[in-house]
Amino acid sequence: MKEVEAASELFDRLLAEVAGRETPALRVDEALRALESETGGNGMPQMRAAVARAIDLYADLFRETFTLYADVVEAAVRGPRASVAVELSGRPGAEAATPVWIHNTSQAPLSAIALRITDLAAHDGSNVAAAVATFAPAAFDVPAGASASATLAIAVPRAAAPGAYHGHVLAAGLPAVSVPVRLLVDEAA
Repeated sequence: MKEVEAASELFDRLLAEVAGRETPALRVDEALRALESETGGNGMPQMRAAVARAIDLYADLFRETFTLYADVVEAAVRGPRASVAVELSGRPGAEAATPVWIHNTSQAPLSAIALRITDLAAHDGSNVAAAVATFAPAAFDVPAGASASATLAIAVPRAAAPGAYHGHVLAAGLPAVSVPVRLLVDEAA
């Protein structure tokens, strides 16, 4: 039930932020005068088409906004999970690095989060061992309702064949958190 309350509070804050913004002046009178002067007083068909386009745009905007808020609420209700893949790319013998974000949607702080990565496997069974990966910082805190990141660095082995290698980043103490990782090994120079 706390998750629903948190999602509701987040939604209320987003609505308050949107409501607090200044509404632009529409200046309908100016637009109608300009339309009349351009069309010789026979601008009704153009005006209807413009209004229809505007309504379609606002309907699309509303649909997208609703989808965004629904996704935020759903994520808050489900609890801490990660669904966005982390992607890195590098050449054999080089280092590939990218940030890995942890989003704390709970009302309790997360302390000393230590990330680790699984071995990365390719479709043909070859792999990149987890031992060649590091995280900086090694452990970090994530306040309630906030986000924090660590940089994942992978020393791509010189013998790594070009292709895609897949694995996961896991967080100690957060068994529901799993971030998919894809390492793209480019052709050697």
